[in-house]
Amino acid sequence: MLIVADDEGVSRLPLSEPIQNLRRRLLMRSTNRMGLPLREGNAVGLLQDGSAILAATKALIRGARHSIAFEIYIWADDVVGRDMAELMIQAKARGVDVRGVVDDLGTWGSGAMLSRLDAAGIPLLRFHPVAPWRPLRIMNRRNHRKLLIADGCEAVVGSANWGLDYDAEANPKAFLDVGVALRGPIVKDLVEDFARVWKRARGQNFTGLEYETPAIWRGPWREPATVQLVTSARSHGTSAIRHHLRLLIAQVQKELLLANAYFVPGLSLMELLGRAAGRGVDVRLLVPGHSDNGFVQAAGRASYGKLLEAGVRIFERQGRMLHSKAALFDDSLALIGSGNLDPRSFRLNLELNVAIHHPELAQELHAIFEKHQTQSVEIQAQEWARRPWWRHLYEQFAYLFRFWL
Repeated sequence: MLIVADDEGVSRLPLSEPIQNLRRRLLMRSTNRMGLPLREGNAVGLLQDGSAILAATKALIRGARHSIAFEIYIWADDVVGRDMAELMIQAKARGVDVRGVVDDLGTWGSGAMLSRLDAAGIPLLRFHPVAPWRPLRIMNRRNHRKLLIADGCEAVVGSANWGLDYDAEANPKAFLDVGVALRGPIVKDLVEDFARVWKRARGQNFTGLEYETPAIWRGPWREPATVQLVTSARSHGTSAIRHHLRLLIAQVQKELLLANAYFVPGLSLMELLGRAAGRGVDVRLLVPGHSDNGFVQAAGRASYGKLLEAGVRIFERQGRMLHSKAALFDDSLALIGSGNLDPRSFRLNLELNVAIHHPELAQELHAIFEKHQTQSVEIQAQEWARRPWWRHLYEQFAYLFRFWL
């Protein structure tokens, strides 16, 4: 049993396998220093695709009795997005305190739909409004988080936005996502984190979002689970996201599975993955075979040669676009959320991940990885090196713009 002290007390983190004491102390000391709360005694439920994420989100909106707080990057003005907006308006009409932060760039083109929420009396803040007179350094920093909290006691976190591109039930070509439902002490930390973003988006200070209500989402719940909040909304900002990931990679011993939509690693992350593979860890990377942003995909492919040479296995998922942002460490710790493995998520955007210690949830996530791997093409080092020279040149050119993608 590993004991971790934080600002409000002591949490105990069960470890399924021994970790070297030095790495253990480094991990815990650094996470404490970054102010990333870790709580035990939570209930968690894996949301295996975008449809499940949206269904759980709608269930929380319908079941909320007192409050709804949310952040979303893309809220599309389509059949899925309008349905979500209608549920929000209905919740407001029955007396629920509904408020949210939307990214102004991500919701570009959805003004008519969002104005209906404004008209219904729902406080809706636009994060970093886009305007020609605003500094580029501000407009380039977006709120990429996907979060909804009901009654301050239950939440959904994941990679799916609100729109037709993310709902497989309505769209057979929808993106592939993963998320998690949360209930327990960690949700209080999510409420506090939302309050920080609300204030940062020029909202008033507020209280009163925490209530005790029966479980809304129908499960299946897995408990007890230890959950750590990994957020860039606190004092250490975006550095917390990348440093936390690097610490987890540094202590992994057997297996590291990474699924990421926009994989554009910096040199330090490439080196860290190569070191893990070099010490015998089974490092597997799952990325889209077909991306909605070809230039970003080209920039990511510029790293393949070095990673393959170091022993990292790379799989490009065929068919539907892989949009997940998830990782599995030694089949015991899952990391799920909004953060991509790219400079934008590491250094610019507001992001939100959760690290979850629960064996059954880890097994469920492992099964999802394995399923996607069967529908993927593995990149072979020799074949990759033999591709036309101009492809390599184009990818290296795209990689030069990695801090702007």
